[in-house]
Amino acid sequence: MRGSGFRFAPCAIACTVLSLALAQEVQAQRQLLWDALDVAARLDNDGVLHVVERHAMIFTGDWNGGERTFNLRPRQRLDVERIERLDGGNAVALTEDSSLDDVNDYAFTDRKTLRWRSRLPSDPSFVHTRLEYALHYRLSGILQKDGDRYVLDHDFAFPDRDGAIERFTLRLALDPEWEPLSAIQDTYTAGPIPPGSSYVRRIAMRYTGSGVPSARDGSRPAEVVAAVAAIPIALVLGILVFFRREDALGRFAPLDTRGIDAGWIESNLLVHPAEVVGAAWDESVGAPEVVALLARMVGEGKLESELHDAGKMTLALKVDPARLDGYERDLVEKLFFDGRTTVSTEEVQQHYKGVGFDPSRIIQFGVQERVNAALPPGTTAYWWWPGPLLFLAGAGLLAYSASTYDELQLVAFITFFAFFVLGIFTTVMGLSFRGRVDWGRERAIWFLMPSVLISLGTAGFLWTIVGSGMLDLPPLLVVAIGLLAICLSNSAINSLKTQQGAAAIAFRKRLAAARRFFETELAKPDPALRDRWYPWVMAFGLGEQVDRWSTQHRSSTDHSWRSTSSSSSTSSSSSSNTGWTGGGGMSGGAGASATWAAAAAGMAAGVASPSSSSSGSSSGGSSGGGGGGGW
Repeated sequence: MRGSGFRFAPCAIACTVLSLALAQEVQAQRQLLWDALDVAARLDNDGVLHVVERHAMIFTGDWNGGERTFNLRPRQRLDVERIERLDGGNAVALTEDSSLDDVNDYAFTDRKTLRWRSRLPSDPSFVHTRLEYALHYRLSGILQKDGDRYVLDHDFAFPDRDGAIERFTLRLALDPEWEPLSAIQDTYTAGPIPPGSSYVRRIAMRYTGSGVPSARDGSRPAEVVAAVAAIPIALVLGILVFFRREDALGRFAPLDTRGIDAGWIESNLLVHPAEVVGAAWDESVGAPEVVALLARMVGEGKLESELHDAGKMTLALKVDPARLDGYERDLVEKLFFDGRTTVSTEEVQQHYKGVGFDPSRIIQFGVQERVNAALPPGTTAYWWWPGPLLFLAGAGLLAYSASTYDELQLVAFITFFAFFVLGIFTTVMGLSFRGRVDWGRERAIWFLMPSVLISLGTAGFLWTIVGSGMLDLPPLLVVAIGLLAICLSNSAINSLKTQQGAAAIAFRKRLAAARRFFETELAKPDPALRDRWYPWVMAFGLGEQVDRWSTQHRSSTDHSWRSTSSSSSTSSSSSSNTGWTGGGGMSGGAGASATWAAAAAGMAAGVASPSSSSSGSSSGGSSGGGGGGGW
């Protein structure tokens, strides 16, 4: 016997070591499954589902405890009554404590995730440990009303889990007021149910009670009806107010070119510098104003220009810069850098290629001051504050909805981004219309069309998609979409509104009429224009029309744009500039005025700076479901 015991001792030691190693490996792994899930559910006469879930969970590893996630749809409500730990024949009530510091504590970590603690971090890991818990809760808003019947379409398991449910039991009871339209069982069994699988029961019923049970029906929710009504009403009212306001200011009065002749041009147009006229008529300072300024200074003998091939030019400074004032001096000092008296297009581009050069920005402030002085006084205010308030309210409700419903965070982000981008687009369009005082009602309607389509599209989406239940959104998110849609239309309409008084509008209308006169004359073989008006023609952005005229009506003379009079722009014209040759003469025929304009435009364009040149939602389907597991 001694010998036999000696022979078996190594085997016993080996088995012990192997058992300890296997135990340590098992402890190191995290595994979780349900030995059983028993669900008892009762639908009361108010349409509320009372549920008791009994979880028999088997833990292996360093789990802290169990977890149950609920797939709550909008307008559904979950009320947890209590959680119990089933220890043999005893039920130990768990304590609600958000810290989850102690065993048998439970808490919601977010709106839909419920956790309870079964083990402290300092405790040994679970090794195939079976723990049983009972969850008592109520779930309302799960019935769907379909005509005169009600449908319970509910997932009594939870597919979002790691482990399988070995045995599943459902005991379903209906209060007497509910009459099922097909046979149902008192008890349903299934198993094993693998991870990712559900257990859905769909039961159609008729309600025989006297009350009105809680249910979702096919009618549009009140928030959808309100939003769909408010969006087009706000749009129509905004458009009507816009047209009435602009009409009262004379914004849509037709341009009248009758009576415009040389005397009218001298008295109404040439009394203002060309670049000021250009900035005043369309409320912008850009390349046309710079070209007009250069042309005016050449015409006044302050500058002299010489054209080169490929649309380049050289400018010569003919006066002392100290004799120049305001933006003229600012531009000259930038163009004739380092004390130069001559400069070419290539030299400007080379000098500023590292830092950028924008002539229109240099003269913008000074020209705008002259425009303000030329315009008749008076402004017209409008209510600008509703837009920001609507935006803040809509964005705030979006943020609240995203924080409340995790599954709607992407929907909220896409909604905000879409309205933000579309709002910028429609506002920029409106501002471009505001600057064109020559555009009338028909053009205004075209500029309003994007905001009209966006508003009506949003209302249609809410009515057909959200209202029908194809996409189930919470009430506050629907309200947020409605507010942002109204904000977009309000901002788009406001961006079209002029901020000037009636007298200033009339002044700009006269300038626009002069532009129309120039444009009409340039379509004629022998226009009633004068060469000395060339800077004002360029200020109106009619360089393309001048080019077209020059190309079609060539002359045998060989000139380039130069000073035709050393006197001021308001002096009488000499015999040399009583007609139109395309702007003081044409090199090789029509080419010179076009070439000068192109070369001046190249100078006015400046140099670009290095930085500027480089460069799931909740929807329909069964209620219930969710997930379960450990943490």
